[in-house]
Amino acid sequence: MMDEATSEPGDRGRTELELEPDPSTSGTEAATPGRGDAAAASPPEAVVLASDRLGDGGTLEVGPDYAWAEAGRKVLRLHLGRMLARVPGVISGEDVEDVHAMRVASRRLRAAWRVFGDGFEREAERRYRAELREIGRRLGTVRDLDVLIGILVADGEGRSARHRAGLAPLLAAWQAQREARRVDLIAALVSERFTTFVNDYEQLVETPGHAAVAVPPHAPGLVRDRMPATIWTAYQAVWAFNDGLETTDFATLHDLRIAAKWLRYTLEFVRAPLEPEATGLIRRMVALQDHLGEQHDQHVAASLAREFATSATLTAAQTKSTSRFVAHLDKGVDGLGRTLGSTWRPIIAPSYRRALGRAIARL
Repeated sequence: MMDEATSEPGDRGRTELELEPDPSTSGTEAATPGRGDAAAASPPEAVVLASDRLGDGGTLEVGPDYAWAEAGRKVLRLHLGRMLARVPGVISGEDVEDVHAMRVASRRLRAAWRVFGDGFEREAERRYRAELREIGRRLGTVRDLDVLIGILVADGEGRSARHRAGLAPLLAAWQAQREARRVDLIAALVSERFTTFVNDYEQLVETPGHAAVAVPPHAPGLVRDRMPATIWTAYQAVWAFNDGLETTDFATLHDLRIAAKWLRYTLEFVRAPLEPEATGLIRRMVALQDHLGEQHDQHVAASLAREFATSATLTAAQTKSTSRFVAHLDKGVDGLGRTLGSTWRPIIAPSYRRALGRAIARL
């Protein structure tokens, strides 16, 4: 498994939502306002200092005796550090993996709120989640284009120069959209609003007790008290998709992938005390995520390429290449649909639930 702060199974190349057409794109060209300003941008000093103080997040160690809110605070601190460590790379644009890694960290921050959010004051939870959602949305618009471009480039590898030339208009359009959205992302990361976001979050993760809800006497307040039910609820949400899964639609499969992601992240947050079962449980969930993610990405890429072919002015050769690209993706989507059972059955098997029960009993 690759390091989760960079690329990792289950988070590679995934388009979270269907991309909307960029209004700045027409045919093979798109405007990229602010491009020069983006190239000259640098992270705000406050963001750099916060990143230095947090480091890269270190190693996550949440034990059964942690108070619920403080366990959540530790998870938030880990992934905030990892997210901020990628800001300079995202701004420089030298490696697209920085956008990917920052998005992964932001997703885990959101997952931490989903798991531990009720340990914090409701008003604070809403505010922190809303701020994080906006950052995640901007990262996602750039990363989604990186995924689409990667699929398109991979399709041209090993094919004729004529085929690659025929895909050039689609590639140029997606690259232009990606650059325009990257400019918007950079503007957000160098803004005063993002600096305020970072300062706000740093105070939260570095101050024990901050915004935590008081736990009454004799109420469940420790990880060992609350995490078992949380894990089983997350597994239940995945298992509920079993009926008719092989004939379901893409929207339902997308919902399943989200449910699988929450279960995986929940297990990862308390991975150490759940071992030795945790690694195997997570690995099978990653396999399902990868399978569903690859199918989803190819479906989205085919849909957008098909839309492009009908709206852009293309030559006959360009239309032919685009049609071949779409047909290749459609075939891949169908094949992944037929083989979904190979990654699904191990998760709904009694052996998975027995292993999950043994792991939870260790808390």
